[in-house]
Amino acid sequence: MDWQDIQDRRAENQVWNSAEDYALRPDFQAFLPGGQADLYFNTIIGLVYRYYDYSKLKPLFNTFQHQSSGSFYSDLFWLGLEGVAFRRGVRERPVLARLRRDYARWVTTQPRQQAEREGIRNLRWLWFQRALGAPAQEDSWERGVLDDLTFPEGCTEEELTQRMEALLHKWFHRARRSVTDRQWAAFAGRDLFHRGKKQPFGIVQGDALRRLGQPGGGPVEEEGRRKFFWQRGLLLHLHQTKTGERILRDYVANCFGTSILTPAETAAAEKALCTGSHKNCRLHVTHGALPQGEASGHVAWERAEFARQREKNRAYYQKNRLQNQHILAQLAQRLQNTILLQSDVTDSRTRAGTLQPGLAWRTGALQDGRVFLQRQRSEPGELSVDILLDGSASQNQQQEKLSTQAYLIAAALTRCQIPVRVSSFCSVSGCTVVRIFRDYQETDRNEAIFDYVSAGWNRDGLALRVMGWLMERSQSEHRLLILLSDANPNDDQKIPRDGFLPGGRDYGGKLGVEDTAAEAGTLRKQGLFPVCIFTGSDRELPNARQIYGKDLVRIPSIGWFADAVGKLIQGKIEML
Repeated sequence: MDWQDIQDRRAENQVWNSAEDYALRPDFQAFLPGGQADLYFNTIIGLVYRYYDYSKLKPLFNTFQHQSSGSFYSDLFWLGLEGVAFRRGVRERPVLARLRRDYARWVTTQPRQQAEREGIRNLRWLWFQRALGAPAQEDSWERGVLDDLTFPEGCTEEELTQRMEALLHKWFHRARRSVTDRQWAAFAGRDLFHRGKKQPFGIVQGDALRRLGQPGGGPVEEEGRRKFFWQRGLLLHLHQTKTGERILRDYVANCFGTSILTPAETAAAEKALCTGSHKNCRLHVTHGALPQGEASGHVAWERAEFARQREKNRAYYQKNRLQNQHILAQLAQRLQNTILLQSDVTDSRTRAGTLQPGLAWRTGALQDGRVFLQRQRSEPGELSVDILLDGSASQNQQQEKLSTQAYLIAAALTRCQIPVRVSSFCSVSGCTVVRIFRDYQETDRNEAIFDYVSAGWNRDGLALRVMGWLMERSQSEHRLLILLSDANPNDDQKIPRDGFLPGGRDYGGKLGVEDTAAEAGTLRKQGLFPVCIFTGSDRELPNARQIYGKDLVRIPSIGWFADAVGKLIQGKIEML
């Protein structure tokens, strides 16, 4: 047994000792820069296992793993867990106070990385300076991060997860993860080759938490019995193996509904659409019909969460029923007036209709029986409308409002006898899901729009590309696309690099906006006109303007809904 094996065993024993569970297989172990087992942090890891159900914390670590800043997020979460585990453990293990003090002194003797204000070394330095009771000078941003990272001692596992996600959203602008993402991360994190047992996940090495699945990692023998496969390979490259792809497709079908496309049609659609920036992505188009049979585990829990949200959507509409009916009537009337104004009226002489006395002489003199006048209205070219809702987790706080708004638009268009289709989109582990609530001919299915729920990420550029593909199948002369979106594209599936270079670039921020704007421009060139009802904050408004230009409306309050939306659609109808 070499020196490093001895340190590995020592680290494992340190975790076991504080967890009081010698059958435990910890996902994390801590080592000092020289490779020695880190007594203090291994003790903290064990205490986290002892005081909390780690299986409820693990999905959040899983979601971090396949993000470009995932190592930083994991490090930061462990700082918060260190604080709360220490406060709980020091009462029964007073020696922890000395261990923490020694560890804090070791951390703070290293130079502070002030040049990396948002880096983990700077935040760790400040965190343990606080632990010594002598906080350093902190700016408002650093103070806010560390204050929010000081989790209350009585937090449950769910509350710890929620607080961490809120912290990352508030201070680092990380999109809020949805229930679906967390459940998928837990589901995909199982050892697919060993009957659902958990895989080894990561170690703490040096002064940072680092994943076992970093580049250079691979299968490793565990006591000569069997090989483990790093979880990074499962989550990041799931689409590259037939087994992983089948699991992903089964999961998506069980959560969102079976695909309306055959496997061959899906493969053809992916070949045509999942190219360029969207290479390696997957598609799933569904009407929401779930597979037969009872669901279990994470899928059953997911379905129950979706069902609760759908009830909330319907209750929200009913609570404001009178106001909603008034808005619906206003919007429908405005659209109807627009259509009538756009219709051409012509008078023509016919052999039946309203007699024109001034023309009666033509009957005998010229044997022309066309002495009647008939007024005819020529209708504008046939129009169909698609409504697409951003169904990502960023909409979690306004699902009821968005489902009501989509319903009002669809119901108004239905009253005007304009074919309308309503869909939503989100992305789960690289698979963009398009859920169709009602199709053009389903005039009695507007109620299904309240089945809208938000979950996962949003790859807006691919969603627009898919909608163009679907709308091209429509036989209408004119086609209009209305999006309810916060214009904040953000997906965990990276944009692949050119050629054979490894890795990729994050789909989000500037790159995500540019890609979405390019796809919106492509739709315009195809004669499909995307317009946006903006649902985001001031921070995302420049994104929306870059993507949609003037075809954008922001609704300050529900009282302005009929006027703002009516004006937006009216302008497009007049142009068509």
